[in-house]
Amino acid sequence: MKPSNIFPALLLFFLYHCGSATGQTVPRTYKDHSVLASGHWYKLSVAAPGIYKIDLPLLQQLGVDTRQLPSGSVRLFGTGGGMLPEPNNQLRYDDLPEVALQVQDGGDGQLDGNDYLLFYTPGPHRWQWDPLKPGFVHQYNLYSDVATYFLTIGDNGARITQDSNTQPAGNKTYAFDFHTFYERDSLNFLSSGKQWWGQEFGKVIGNSRSYSFSLPGPPVGLVTVAFRAAARGATGSNFKVSLNQAAAASAYLLPVGSSVFESYATAAYASGTATVGGDVLTAGVDFQPGDLNARGWLDYLELTAPCPLRIPAGGVLDFRSTAGTGRTQYLLANATAQTQVWQVTDPLKPLAMPTALQADTLVFTGDAGPLREYIAFNTAAVMRPLPGGPVINQDLHGQPGADLLIVTHETFLAEAERLAAWRRSRDGLRVAVVTTIQVFNEFASGTPDPTAIRDYVKMHYDRGAHPKYLLLFGAASYDYRQRVKNNTNLVPSWQSDASLDAIHSHVSDDFFGLLDDAEDITRTDIPNLLDVGIGRLPVRNVSEARTAVDKIIRYQQPRSFGPWRNRITLVADDEDDNLHLQDAEIMGNTIAKNNHLPNIRKIYVDAYPQENTSAGARSPEVTKAVNNSVNAGALVLNYSGHGSSNRLAEETVMDVNSVQDWKNEQQLPLLITATCDFAPFDDPGINSLGAQLLLQQQSGAIALMTTTRAVFANSNRIMNGNYLEAAFTPQADGSMRSLGAAIRDGKNKTYATSGDVINNRKFQLLGDPSLTLAFPQWQVITDSINGRKVTTETDTLKGLQHCIIKGHIADAQGNVLRDYSGTLNTVIYDQPATHRTRGNDPRSQPADFQVQENILFKGTQTVSRGEFTVAFTVPADLLPGKGKSKISYYTSNTTADGGGYFDGFFTGGLLPGAPADITGPDVKVWLDSKAFVNGDMTGPSPLLMIDLADSSGINVSGSNPAHSLVAILDSSEYLILNDYFDASLDSYREGQVRFQLSGLPAGAHRITIKAWDTYNNSTVKTIAFKVAAPGTLAVDEVVNYPNPFHDVTRFSFLHNQQGQQLQVDLQVFATDGKLVKKMRSTIFSGTSRFDGIPWDGRGDSGARLPAGIYFYRLIIGSNGQTRALGGKMVLF
Repeated sequence: MKPSNIFPALLLFFLYHCGSATGQTVPRTYKDHSVLASGHWYKLSVAAPGIYKIDLPLLQQLGVDTRQLPSGSVRLFGTGGGMLPEPNNQLRYDDLPEVALQVQDGGDGQLDGNDYLLFYTPGPHRWQWDPLKPGFVHQYNLYSDVATYFLTIGDNGARITQDSNTQPAGNKTYAFDFHTFYERDSLNFLSSGKQWWGQEFGKVIGNSRSYSFSLPGPPVGLVTVAFRAAARGATGSNFKVSLNQAAAASAYLLPVGSSVFESYATAAYASGTATVGGDVLTAGVDFQPGDLNARGWLDYLELTAPCPLRIPAGGVLDFRSTAGTGRTQYLLANATAQTQVWQVTDPLKPLAMPTALQADTLVFTGDAGPLREYIAFNTAAVMRPLPGGPVINQDLHGQPGADLLIVTHETFLAEAERLAAWRRSRDGLRVAVVTTIQVFNEFASGTPDPTAIRDYVKMHYDRGAHPKYLLLFGAASYDYRQRVKNNTNLVPSWQSDASLDAIHSHVSDDFFGLLDDAEDITRTDIPNLLDVGIGRLPVRNVSEARTAVDKIIRYQQPRSFGPWRNRITLVADDEDDNLHLQDAEIMGNTIAKNNHLPNIRKIYVDAYPQENTSAGARSPEVTKAVNNSVNAGALVLNYSGHGSSNRLAEETVMDVNSVQDWKNEQQLPLLITATCDFAPFDDPGINSLGAQLLLQQQSGAIALMTTTRAVFANSNRIMNGNYLEAAFTPQADGSMRSLGAAIRDGKNKTYATSGDVINNRKFQLLGDPSLTLAFPQWQVITDSINGRKVTTETDTLKGLQHCIIKGHIADAQGNVLRDYSGTLNTVIYDQPATHRTRGNDPRSQPADFQVQENILFKGTQTVSRGEFTVAFTVPADLLPGKGKSKISYYTSNTTADGGGYFDGFFTGGLLPGAPADITGPDVKVWLDSKAFVNGDMTGPSPLLMIDLADSSGINVSGSNPAHSLVAILDSSEYLILNDYFDASLDSYREGQVRFQLSGLPAGAHRITIKAWDTYNNSTVKTIAFKVAAPGTLAVDEVVNYPNPFHDVTRFSFLHNQQGQQLQVDLQVFATDGKLVKKMRSTIFSGTSRFDGIPWDGRGDSGARLPAGIYFYRLIIGSNGQTRALGGKMVLF
């Protein structure tokens, strides 16, 4: 038989089974309701193709009431397994089609006794025609080892009918093309991609293996073998396959290079033929390594052999004819009176073929062209399906349109519903929540095929509902079939076919958003654009799911209001000829071009000192700057540079240890990381830093726009910029895009303009796509500066000038909100300052960059009836020259907030004749609370509290570093506190600093505060304190006062258990050692100094003790630890 004779028949067959292969768009239609919407349903599964029996014991196992059960009421639904086609334009079943059954009930219409029903299934794996390969190729089901069916009891079901074609045969056939395959998927090289590999070959395991196949009879022609294999070696290797020791096929596998971008292994496909005899065929596979350390892996073996039409000992034979046209007479040997033949070309509607038994040969007539698939079987040889369980009624087809589709693993259903309720009540969104099982049931016949999720979303899209968002609620895995330990394939994603190299292999949720009929993710040469905004919450357990939803709801509540919503932090890696710094500069310009509201902070690694350690280069000042920025609050934290799943930058400026210092529960940033594989959510073996930040309970990030695989910096810059442009450009109505809309539009612009489709797919939104960043709602408008209207005049503010700014709060249309009252946070910036990087590394060249960060004034004002006034004195320290400056506003009350800016003015110079001031500010300093006394004890992370006051205001500009507000710890560590100063409400003359110290070693410490007023007068204040070793109870300075005493004395002490309960035992002894008084107290001390336990000089008897000298001991206990200290006192 020649391939040219086989191709037309096979092509027609697979057009029927697999849909359009021509690329033509096939419009889809959808049922109004699923068959699963009503009735009682039960699952069955099968592991192999063939004929299966449904009998009373099986029905009873399922829970079906079999009493007086009409045989016609048993109905079966399902597609019979196989994977769904990924291209949108290929045909697929909508909902669950019915499968025709053959009834064997003795003719009484009842199912009782030994009665049964039969059905055919092609099984979970399929065969299809590949014109580039020799005939049939198998399609191994990546998602399931079984095909699932759904059984119900109802009206008369579909039944197998007999073929009614009586046309005579024009020829005869005694043979058919037998095909079989061997494949065992056990290894995924990169933990990425669809491709898995089987047995390994090499010097340790061995270079030869053999595989046996049983044929229905000795081949009557050449046997074809095809195989695919992979190898990893420094030089090329070979695989050779023999059939019954006859050489059949070989493949040469190229060596693997040493480049970081090289494939892990190389793969090759080969086929060949051999003449063999016998009905047992042994395929020998030999690996010929190119070097001693080379290893090889077998993917699969396929066999195609022309064999006689003979029913094997197992009693079942599936066969086909590829030769001839028209009617053909088939002659099957080794048949019995119980042998049946069905035509199963359409596996849902088999036809029973009329047969005649001539001795042991069964004869029937059927069509030979186009291709017809047949199965012959003996009733005694049929198989029994595996019983599943009851199926709860569902009707995804009957859902109304929705704005937000949430597909969740059933474990997280309650949390998904809680988020859905929040979206409905807060944003008025139409939300549909479905489980993966429900989607798989209706759209993939119970198979956990990710394409079913795409088809579910497409149904909503095709019906004109145009969903806006898809949230995938659960982690995914590159392992669809539970082979790896602690697998997390909860809500599956799409994996690329590419699986051998880290550049092309990838995971992408974009697949679920390509919804137009002509779109096909398997092709990069056609435009594929997202139609919905997609996000994922990669939660692995209920606790993580609860945390994710808690953070989302908390993020959108008034308690998260704050000026942090006006701030953005850009972080850039060093080296690579300043590439990442340049990219960060482009990102900053992109934001500023489209939205002037955000205040941008820049943390460039090469602008900070670098240290050489045993672990490599480190930049601890960068880590500290990032942590401080996060804790102060930032709407977005954007990183450009090198990274991995556990850190950012070679200097490790962020890792799992450093983020433990984040204290930002109410000010969670969107974290954008244009770096390699920061959050591979589909790898169960990696708990990535990105996922940890998303799922940290009291800190971390609200969402991530991040990457899942290795990416390229140039392509990252394009996607990052397109995303920021979409995220920060107001829409026509003034509103801002949601996270999902921004990543949809950003990706679509990248898909349309950039050739790097694969890199774009590697960007992923981890978070709720229906969430909008916490942009302030209302506008804050400047009306006048020093009485001059800003719309008509441009002012220049000078050092030591007293200024008054007036303005108002407006809605999106510019209307004054007369019913709005609240507080206003105002920050007035000097002109941008120029900084220069240090050139720490050979490929880091010193470079200038500008940041507008020097603060002339920061304070809080009252907003009444939508209006406000800001008064302050401009510091004498201004940057040289005259430059454009900026006012940044943030306002809030208990229900709403607003933001604004004004940059239509300048600063520069000093005001002539300014009033004199030669007195420095008043400075008060405490630790932890205002009950602190100089010398008190603290924990290792005390809160530094500073109150400042000055008639001219406090200088926190930073324009002159020597005049910064600083704290000097132990005369060595300088902490610049300019950014932490907050002026008191409606006052520029006084304010506070609250700064969290951390990680102080045990022992004595001193901290010195130096503050300046706007006239550059300074004040210095120093306090001393003691830090106890962490985890231990420390007690010091036990005293009683007054001492001597007559009526009452009090016992006080220092300790390090602030906020904990303490048990205190007081013992008083006479000079002869006799215990005269004991008393126990349980105390709670919010500060490190407890003051105090009173004693009235009376003994245990209640009588007053004689005057004299007494000794005392305090025994203080906490958490199983005790400390005892004492002293001497005089009673008179």
